[in-house]
Amino acid sequence: MGWRKIIISILLLALFLLIYNYIQISKVYINKVKISTKKLNKDIKITQISDYHSNKYINKNKLIKEIIEFNPDIIFLTGDIIDFKTIDIHPTLDFMKEIVKTTPNVYFVSGNHEIRNIFYKEFLKGLKSLGVAVLDNERDIINIEDENLNLAGISFYASKEDYSKVMNNIDTNNYTILLSHSPNRPISYLSGKEDLILSGHTHGGQVRLPLIGAIVAPGQGSFPKYDKGLFQIGETTLYIDSGLGNSVYPIRFLNRVQISNITIESDK
Repeated sequence: MGWRKIIISILLLALFLLIYNYIQISKVYINKVKISTKKLNKDIKITQISDYHSNKYINKNKLIKEIIEFNPDIIFLTGDIIDFKTIDIHPTLDFMKEIVKTTPNVYFVSGNHEIRNIFYKEFLKGLKSLGVAVLDNERDIINIEDENLNLAGISFYASKEDYSKVMNNIDTNNYTILLSHSPNRPISYLSGKEDLILSGHTHGGQVRLPLIGAIVAPGQGSFPKYDKGLFQIGETTLYIDSGLGNSVYPIRFLNRVQISNITIESDK
């Protein structure tokens, strides 16, 4: 009788963990972030989507509705939108097509998974055909309601020289946003010209523990410092989104898949 109770308890626990994990990898959390600055006269709204990895579990229609409701001025795609194993890139491009309909201002930087994918060039071509601007080691200036913003991006394998070229002679009177899939490179290259760095890559560790946070993150090893959320590095704010998908295994704990709706608030 005792063994029977133990077996039933184990089965119930396994069932609970399966249901819990499915919720973590499929029910999208909308993380709301607010950052203040004296460089802007008006608030700017940004949606960041990172590390989608062609996630087949999420409700894309519901997610699009959430983005439309937020009505962002700009959408940033900070890499690993497809997985390195993704064979059919068209469902993801169809999803990106719906994303672009919410705002014409959509920008992308490459992550390690796109670069490793055999259809990488085709994927980039598809994004560009949709009107997505690719900022791999490039920069742009965008005007939002009479506010000029510097938008700079570095690709996953960008060198310090690549970074320096992108940031050279940038007008620091404008609010400056740097996109980098991984937070590791800009942290080591940081010049302080950036007001905000938007990254992904870490997935928030995928598995997190209470009070401790991420157990491991790529490029940082065990118990990483820069795992998820907001960090202040001098005058620069770093924000790491924990991602909309998963790599290797579809497993998450205390760390639901998410996108981030970020409001840059005028502090004037």
